[in-house]
Amino acid sequence: MPNKQTSESQNFLNPLIITIRELTNLISQETALLKTSRPKEMERLLPLKNQLMATYQKEMTELNSRGGLQTSGSGSAVRILKQESRNFLNVLSRHTRLVKALKKISENMIKAISDEVVRSQNQARHYGANGSQPASKSPTSISLNQTI
Repeated sequence: MPNKQTSESQNFLNPLIITIRELTNLISQETALLKTSRPKEMERLLPLKNQLMATYQKEMTELNSRGGLQTSGSGSAVRILKQESRNFLNVLSRHTRLVKALKKISENMIKAISDEVVRSQNQARHYGANGSQPASKSPTSISLNQTI
């Protein structure tokens, strides 16, 4: 027969374990959407993500108010919680690396476009046969690194 403390820690930690699993799955879905160039579809996951994050915060606060994992026992629930937390951190780490890489790519692309616009605008103008400079006939754009 299981002891009362193991049963209580299992019941107490179960909502946190479930929340961490759901957050792990959601972050994995977001990573898959980013890898397949569909970031716009991540918007539909936002309400659930916000709800899960609020639940996670509430459960962690409750765990801390009860004295943390040290007072939650050393049963299977604690082992499962630790394993799910490791899985979550691994998924979150991969997601963070992907987001940072995509951010860097976007920034470099914008900088390259901006540099090209600046180069094309700063080309030396030549005087025509009548001694005047020809008017620019092509539209120009404002680059991000210029002050208006």
